[in-house]
Amino acid sequence: MNFALSEEFMERQSQQYILNIAFTGAINREELLLKKYEHYYQITKDKELKNILRDFSQTSRDHIKMINDKMILLSIDKSQ
Repeated sequence: MNFALSEEFMERQSQQYILNIAFTGAINREELLLKKYEHYYQITKDKELKNILRDFSQTSRDHIKMINDKMILLSIDKSQ
């Protein structure tokens, strides 16, 4: 492997690593929001607020699915 190929390989690996961190961080934030929404849903009595929290929870689940789908599309390995 010559130097140019090695450099290109390392750059591609670095980009994959950065994407992995960004996408994994986004999933972690959405999962934290989801836990908070579910907690608030359990402790609130107001029906309108419960409906809003249910909508927020669904949005977070949708975001997590979208991020996971993008990771698959971009061949980002979640285990790194």
